Amino acid sequence: MIDVSPLNIAGMLERAVPQGPAQSDDLAVASTGTVLDRDVEGRRVRVALRGGDVWLPAAAGRYLPGAVVRVMFDPTSARPVLVLGTVDPGPPSALGTVRTINGTQLVVEVDGKRYPIPSVASTYTVGETAWILLDEWGMPVIALGPSKIVAPPPVETPPSAGSTTVTATASIGPQSSGTYRVPAGRWDQWNTSKYGGASDIYQGSAYGSGQLRGFAGYGDQIANLGAISIDEAVLTARKTADGNSAVLTVQGTAAGGRPGGEPIAGPFESASSGSIGSGGTGQIALPAGLREAFRAGAARGLVAVGSQYGGFGGTATPGSFVLNIRYTRPA
Repeated sequence: MIDVSPLNIAGMLERAVPQGPAQSDDLAVASTGTVLDRDVEGRRVRVALRGGDVWLPAAAGRYLPGAVVRVMFDPTSARPVLVLGTVDPGPPSALGTVRTINGTQLVVEVDGKRYPIPSVASTYTVGETAWILLDEWGMPVIALGPSKIVAPPPVETPPSAGSTTVTATASIGPQSSGTYRVPAGRWDQWNTSKYGGASDIYQGSAYGSGQLRGFAGYGDQIANLGAISIDEAVLTARKTADGNSAVLTVQGTAAGGRPGGEPIAGPFESASSGSIGSGGTGQIALPAGLREAFRAGAARGLVAVGSQYGGFGGTATPGSFVLNIRYTRPA
């Protein structure tokens, strides 16, 4: 007699249907590509990869156009996520053309771009070349001395293939918010019946409050965008109408929802607004390091860490503590 119970049928199906990836699937977690361009400030590299091109976050490296790099892939989605570095180390110096001289300060042109840098004392000539020491990202640091070798012409950046990535935007509000009153060792112990109530986000200390730590948690909303890079993230915050002005300072935290105790800021970067008046709205542009931490899911919330007392709207205040994000994702 055949056992037709649900568990037995499920077992037969599992044995009959191939489990996991097929032998023909490409399971490599890394591959190689070619450098097309770089964005040093954004810590990104544009790479020609598998018939297209894509901007990716990158580990520090001297990414010269045409250099072969190793690219890491997400083992689940098989999409490229990070440039690990160059296959062969980039040279620590390059030839640059001297454009201006002001004592020991030079303006040199390297690969078509001009940089003001100091120089080792020597005799430099405008229009002639010099050896330039490069940092870990291939940026000019100091002129080491003059040269008689002609600098190579700049490498032209090829146009984008336009088929592998797109730019997108998203507005992401907090899923949870509130204020932890440090002396009391508890949440929801300050101005819970005023303004936006217990969801408001306070910082600083005044009126006998003791130290206040406001929190906004975004959960996995940002990581779930599937961004290759977050190119801009601007926080908009609305000040409570309490008659006071304040400069809001926030720092990233790994917590995506209210923790049991005091919200711990860091080790991520912090950023500040200008002074925000009572009932007014201010903005903070998150720095590149914090944007990358949110993209990768390492940072999932913000803690108000400013020393200047002030309250700001949380989940109960529409449009407050909202992150407006511009990002790049696979097409």
